[in-house]
Amino acid sequence: MTNTEVRLFGLGCNLSRNLHANMQRAAKELGLEVRIEEVSDIQEMMDLGITAIPALQIGGQVVASGQVLEVEELKSLLKI
Repeated sequence: MTNTEVRLFGLGCNLSRNLHANMQRAAKELGLEVRIEEVSDIQEMMDLGITAIPALQIGGQVVASGQVLEVEELKSLLKI
């Protein structure tokens, strides 16, 4: 699984930065190339039903909202 597309929804806060760092670490530990697109468009978040940030979308599916997932949790999501 390479070139996995990940979208991180947030406004540049510490929580968003922590989630971004955890995602990079998880991908590196799995040997995956992950492109993380950062999205700050509030209307797009609302359209996707995201009510809390940071939020994470993997493969078109919102998998987390309002929390910073740990590296091991992210690794599990990336393996799917």
